[in-house]
Amino acid sequence: MINQELANILYEIGYFLEMEEAAFRPQAYEKAAIVLENSEESVRDIYNRGGIKALVAMPGIGESIAKKIEEYLKTGKIEYYEKWKKKVPVDIEGLMAVEGVGPKTIRILYEELGVTDRKELEEAAMNHKISPLFGFGKKKEENILQSIALLKAKKERFPFEKIFPTARDIKTRLNSLKEVKKIDLAGSLRRREETIGDIDILAMTSRPEKVVSFFINLPEVVRIWGKGKTKASVRLRQGIDADLRVIPEISYGAALQYFTGSKEHNVALRKIAIEKGMKLNEYGLFKGKRRVAGRREKDVYAALGLQWVSPELRKGRGEIAVI
Repeated sequence: MINQELANILYEIGYFLEMEEAAFRPQAYEKAAIVLENSEESVRDIYNRGGIKALVAMPGIGESIAKKIEEYLKTGKIEYYEKWKKKVPVDIEGLMAVEGVGPKTIRILYEELGVTDRKELEEAAMNHKISPLFGFGKKKEENILQSIALLKAKKERFPFEKIFPTARDIKTRLNSLKEVKKIDLAGSLRRREETIGDIDILAMTSRPEKVVSFFINLPEVVRIWGKGKTKASVRLRQGIDADLRVIPEISYGAALQYFTGSKEHNVALRKIAIEKGMKLNEYGLFKGKRRVAGRREKDVYAALGLQWVSPELRKGRGEIAVI
């Protein structure tokens, strides 16, 4: 995991340097990133065994990059990389996923139009702000929109085994806060699907703003998509998005059920609720204005006259059974 984290950072430093048209240096960072990705041994173990000398002994890693790796291993960040992110605060990975958009294009779009992420890129293209730029044109603008449309249709998913350790670690650190009363993973992770679209975390706390602040300042976070008093959405170094929702105790069970079940499973439950003259949502199960259940997941299923369904089975494939 540490190897991939560092590789991602080195790749991005290379992209930043390519924006500046720096000769040779972008390739050096790319080469070092590839070495780390392909290394069977953890770079932390290599460093612990022999320090800077052991890092430099790795093919493709010079002293300058080795010192940056050492800095990350000691502090969890690389100051050189942080300065670049402040200078050009863009979502490089997200933008470069768009066909025809490379580091130099990203720099132009940022300087000329203030584009920092894929959403802003799409808005600029839809409003025909890109085609007038020198070297772009109408065709490139159309290609950008087509590529973004394809990306939306093929939202990247990640193997469960690659994402679960990260999600579990984040959950553990959030749970270490004394203000957190309860915390759970939800969504496809809790269902233990083979592939994961994003990380969903629910928390119960008396200090939501403190928990949200802790979450958005985790070292794995590379971009904050949005934050409020009870919710935050971020992008992690692995390229996956993570959402934290702070839920009050009175509706925690209902929210956990809602954000765990697949669309098909939840539709089936809501249909049963309607048939019984009730309404089910993430805030609870209601009979008119009266809350029938919501504190615990099992209470929601029981109030609907159903057996509790294991999270792994909540896929809308006939798993719902009447008590």
